[in-house]
Parts: sequence; structure tokens; C-alpha cells
Amino acid sequence: MRVGHTQSELSDTSGARRFSFRLPDSFSALRHRDFRLFWIGAFVSFVGSWIQATGQQWLVYDMTGSKQALGLVTFIGAAPMFFLSPLGGWLADRCNKRTVLVIAQITFALSAFLIAVSVWLHFVSFALVSAVAFVNGCTSVIEIPTRQSMISNIVPAEDLANALPLSSTTFNAARILGPAIGGLLLGYFGAAACYFVNGISFAAIVFAIVAIRADLRSTADRSASIKDALLEGIHHVARTPAFRTLVLMMMTTAIFGLFYLAVLSAFAKSVLHVGAQGFGGMLTATGIGAVVGLVLIAVMSSKRVRGTVPIFSMVGFGGCLLAMSFAVYFWQAALCLAGIGFFGVGQMVGTNTALQYFSPPDLRGRIISVYVWSLAGLNPVGALFFGILSERLGLPFAFRLGGAVVLVVG
Repeated sequence: MRVGHTQSELSDTSGARRFSFRLPDSFSALRHRDFRLFWIGAFVSFVGSWIQATGQQWLVYDMTGSKQALGLVTFIGAAPMFFLSPLGGWLADRCNKRTVLVIAQITFALSAFLIAVSVWLHFVSFALVSAVAFVNGCTSVIEIPTRQSMISNIVPAEDLANALPLSSTTFNAARILGPAIGGLLLGYFGAAACYFVNGISFAAIVFAIVAIRADLRSTADRSASIKDALLEGIHHVARTPAFRTLVLMMMTTAIFGLFYLAVLSAFAKSVLHVGAQGFGGMLTATGIGAVVGLVLIAVMSSKRVRGTVPIFSMVGFGGCLLAMSFAVYFWQAALCLAGIGFFGVGQMVGTNTALQYFSPPDLRGRIISVYVWSLAGLNPVGALFFGILSERLGLPFAFRLGGAVVLVVG
């Protein structure tokens, strides 16, 4: 479990000494310099990503007026993860993580600038947005497992259970700030500004990755055949009952629950009748719930009760989706979305923590790729199905059906 930690710990001793008297155990991972750099860089980058997500949903629905189109662009962007996830995990274990992550962030930034220019010059189209989403999806196949498995290189094993929820806090804290900024930019300057700001934000994560001192080179065994290496993570999850159960739970939530993000702009317009800033407020409410949940998980990181977090979270997530189907006012939807954010991160982070903490170091990237596949790879399947369902039977029915399945399985 301690492969790759030594250099980080030696280079971090003075930093840990300076911060140890200020930080409680609930934030112990932040005592490590490399993790602090990564946390700050990722937070800035994710703020930009949520700003772009706010602009993109509004742009696509404004261009097409179709709930099905929202599900389709989500499906196109995440389809590579569905088909190529084992390859991404294999590469994450074999490649230099620093090089992979820097190239990936530059690719994301260039794609954001391309859409920004296309909107400004009035040649944007659904086809172009979809094509860029597909390129970003291909990049994410290796970027996500590499970024997540890197955490075990920059914190010691005893702080890993604390580092993982704190790492997820960057994404979900950004969900509070990003949509609020995105709603304002969208209302005053249009979708192009959302894409442009996101492109700039990637500079923060690139700087952080370059500045990290830990050794991020591969330690994987290169003697195994490509076929065996690709399938080894899948086999390990299938052979481990607890891993298998957690992944099956995540697959259910991804298909029947996470579609809500793809159709939220349509819910804002057609059900709640609110504008761009109201839509940003809905995303912000989800982020607030998620951050509260993540802080609670970080506090519980040293307690045995954390093993039950994914189970109770799945039940709560399904219940909040069901409640969302009856929302007709903004405040009702905001409360439901706060609950969805709270319980959603409970299941995701609880599952991710268990898989990373108990995975063999040389298989961690491939095992995380199975988790990423169960989440990001199957989410577009649900988004596409529920997008079509929403078009034909209405958004409240889609939320009712998805919430009921997640609740019952949980």
C-alpha cells in the first residue's frame, strides 16, 4: 500500500509539521504539500468545468428545444468510457501520471476555446458540440482513473481514507460556485463566456500537477499480456464479493438515477419556468448538499460506521429523486436537489474509498476504471433512455420511475 509514498513524505515533512497543529484529523490529508497543491488546482479547474456545464446545457436546449438532445449529447460524451474504460485503467497503471494529466488538461482547454469561438462567430451547431464532447470523452477514459489513482501516490496510506472524500470535495464545492457564476455569465454574456472561462481554468490544475514532487511514474508489472492486463481489474472486482456488490449498486444508480443532471435545464424551463440564473441556482443547491455530505464523510473517515455509507446513501438518493418528481416550485426542487447531492456523493465517495483502500497498488488504476465505468460509462445509457422517456411521458414520470428503482434496489 505504500508504494510511491516515500518521496512525497520525505519532501513533505516540513509542510506537515507546519500544518499539523492547525488541522484536525478530519482534514489530515491536507497536511501534505502535494495533496494541497492538487486540491487547489483541481478546485479551480472544476469551478470552470461547472461553469461550462451550465452554459452547455442551456446552449444545447436553446438550440434544439429537445430533452432527447440533452440526453444524446451526454451519451455521446460518455460513450467512450462505456467501451474503453478497461483500456483507460490499464494505461493509468502503465503511464507516467504527470504526463498523462498535463496532456489531458490541455486537450480539455483547447476544446473549450473551440466552442467559445464557434459561439462568438455564430457557427456553433449541435453536431460540433457533440463532436467536442466525444473528444473530451475519449480523453476522460484515461484522465479520470489516472487522476483518481494518483491520490495514493501523494498521501501516505493512513491518510487515504481521508484524502478521497476531500478530493471529491473539489468537484462538489465547485458545484456550488461554478453554476452560480455560470448562471451570471450566461445571463449577461452568453454561453461563449462560460466556455472561455473554463478553458482558462485548466491552467490551475496543470500548474499543480507540474509542481507535485511525488514520483508519479508507473510501477506496474509490464510482463503480463495486454489482454490479461486489461481484464485483470474486472476479474479482481468479480472475484471479490464486497467489490462486486458495490459496483452493482453503482451501476443501478448510474443508469436509473444520474440521468437527472442531463435533463435539469429542461426541468428548469418546462416544469419550474425559471431562467438561466434559476437553473444555476438548482445546480448550486445540489452542490451545497454534496459538500455537506462530503464534510460529514471526511469527519467519519476514521470511524467503522463509514462502511454503511454507500447503502444508506443509495436509499436516500432514490427517495430524493422520487420527491423531485412532485416539485412544482423552485424552492421544492432546490431542497430535493440538495438531498440528491448529499446522498449522491455518499454513495460515490463511499464506493470509491472502499475500492481504492483495499485494492492492490499495482491494480488500483484498473480497479478504479471499473468503478469509473460503472458510474460514467453507464450514466449516458440512462441519460439517453430517460431523455427519450421524458420527451414522451414527461419529466415527472421519468424522475418517479428512476427514483423508485434506485430506492427499491438500495
